[in-house]
Amino acid sequence: MLADLEALTPPLIMAVAFLIGLALFLRHQMRPRDRSADDGEEADIAGRASNDDPGDVNHGPSSDQHKV
Repeated sequence: MLADLEALTPPLIMAVAFLIGLALFLRHQMRPRDRSADDGEEADIAGRASNDDPGDVNHGPSSDQHKV
């Protein structure tokens, strides 16, 4: 019976190592994001005129818009 346990030791060690690695990876991926980095990206988008809403009062007509 001891020989059977010795034969199973390497696969058990690999399985435990895999589960620990998986748990650490998921913990890293599921942690809350840093909000200050996200706020900076939104500021960059808000400053560009190419993403303006056509219904916005500050958005003027462009040369490729035609009235029907």
